[in-house]
Amino acid sequence: MEEDDHYGPGYEVGSYTKDYNDGPYDGESDLNTNSNPEGKPRILLMGLRRQVDFFDPNFDCEMIFGGCGALVFVIDAQDDYIDALMKLNLTVTRAYKVNPNIRFEVFIHKVDGLSDDHKIEAQRDIHQRANDELMEEGFDSVNLSFYLTSIYDHSIFEAFSKVVQKLIPQLPTLENLLNIFVSNSGIEKAFLFDVVSKIYIATDSSPVDMQSYELCCSYKKNVLQSFIVDSNEALDLKLVRELADVENDETTFKPEMSHQIFGENESIFGYQNLQIQLYYTAGRLNTYIGMKYKKQVDPKQFDGAIADDVMGAISPKLPPGFMTNLDDFLATLNKEQSFKPPGELLATHSVNKGTAAEKHFEMYSCTIEEPGFRSYHERLQTFLLWYVDAASFIDVDDDRWRFYLIFEKYSYDGCHRYAICGYATVYLYFAYPNKTRPRISQFLVLPPFQRLGLGAELLNVVYRSFLKDSNILDITVEDPSEEFTRLRDFVDAKNCKSLLSFSKEKLLQGFSAEMVEEAQRELKINKKQARRVYEILRFQVTNLADADEYRAYRLDVKRRLNIPYQKEASDYKKLQKALNPEELRSTLSTSTKEQRIENLDKQYQQLENDYRHTLERLATKE
Repeated sequence: MEEDDHYGPGYEVGSYTKDYNDGPYDGESDLNTNSNPEGKPRILLMGLRRQVDFFDPNFDCEMIFGGCGALVFVIDAQDDYIDALMKLNLTVTRAYKVNPNIRFEVFIHKVDGLSDDHKIEAQRDIHQRANDELMEEGFDSVNLSFYLTSIYDHSIFEAFSKVVQKLIPQLPTLENLLNIFVSNSGIEKAFLFDVVSKIYIATDSSPVDMQSYELCCSYKKNVLQSFIVDSNEALDLKLVRELADVENDETTFKPEMSHQIFGENESIFGYQNLQIQLYYTAGRLNTYIGMKYKKQVDPKQFDGAIADDVMGAISPKLPPGFMTNLDDFLATLNKEQSFKPPGELLATHSVNKGTAAEKHFEMYSCTIEEPGFRSYHERLQTFLLWYVDAASFIDVDDDRWRFYLIFEKYSYDGCHRYAICGYATVYLYFAYPNKTRPRISQFLVLPPFQRLGLGAELLNVVYRSFLKDSNILDITVEDPSEEFTRLRDFVDAKNCKSLLSFSKEKLLQGFSAEMVEEAQRELKINKKQARRVYEILRFQVTNLADADEYRAYRLDVKRRLNIPYQKEASDYKKLQKALNPEELRSTLSTSTKEQRIENLDKQYQQLENDYRHTLERLATKE
């Protein structure tokens, strides 16, 4: 962050006050108009960051300095400050001629980088030089005040506090009131703070000690901090099946992310104990949004600080028809009985068979033309905002989209009902010359249904829907997450184990065209993924206790990983012929042999760890 940003609201370092226009006079502004109608003295902050030409005919000293109560001039203590002192002298003399009542304050800034002795010496030198120059020019009645400041402690706020206090006519009265308060309350020290800027307007007559001041600043910071909440923690999601679910904490699940709604910090300002309620009926996905909190920030107490508009942030992402009245939402539960999943039933799946925890699931596929599915999908895709990074809503008007949905089929009052569990979207891309290449675009299993094997079941359903279609070349995935990559590796490795080309004998012989052809023909697995599956399954059959066999496996994987480096070397040789050495250095940055070996080792170790996790999961399913 630039140092300028640390001075707090209302000040602009190295410039003028915000209401000052330093452009040429355009003939429209009325210079006689009071730009400070409340009669508050302005603080003008200046330095070397922006040069002011006092000899410019457009520069109006009367307008700039006439209404100023204080002029703060910033000098960088870590720079050669001779030029700054010359500028200070010119500024002070010009301003004093216009307004002898201006208070001149000099901030000797960035002293955090100096030793204590150097700080004292810098302040003494600047003080002496500045005053000597003014006396030589006959301005011995001008009083300069000096402060050592830094953004890395509270000295900058302490200095501004002193500047502001000099401009308050009622300061003696405020100090007297604080003295009475201290005397009657028994506390050690009292400050009257401007909460946002950390400037104290007044204090009692006892000496200011920096520890007490910093403690008060920390307290004020904590007060404001108490109004900042984690948006992931604040949001409660529910799939409501019955009235009791609303009050049942066990039916609540949390988002994995919220930065797509509430910004990169994933925080909300302005509330204490905030709870955002985003509820869906389990089948139809009728939607309710509401919020409640213990306390909301009061702008009057915190210098105009306003609470974030939570409803305004979420509502635009929800399709029309969402409810903000909880009773209206609960009334729609009666319609869940008549809800039936859209599309064609492709498969069923059960877990925990023969136990009290037995559950049954059904998987469907449909297109956007399915009656009622367009509006259903609009509600369904809102879950992506909380679970898929860089999520975007798809253009459902394109008829090449295919949709796959999982529902739990459960009993309620002697009848069957359905609850959405997750879904996937697939786009049918063209593959030259006359084939189709489906690409899995979105894939989500909602938190209440994770770790039940539903992701693997859904992915297999997607695969099987294309296996018998001779027009399908292979199936790809759009920008897969780490979680989906692990799922895909598991499913593909499990499926490929039944292929002849992936037998132990052939795996130990190395990756082959036969593997590519069979994986593509039988399972619609593309060449790149077939290679990855080969490495996983070869690792499984490799005798790690056999040094030669294990080394042969590592070299096989590293040869693949080394391909980008080989291309880099090839590009380098081509450029050597076309460019001179200097142009070559500025155009291409190549890795040294040692860096390449180190990077290959890191990549390999990461892959081996990933492959071990996949094989561990395979072992539990065999």
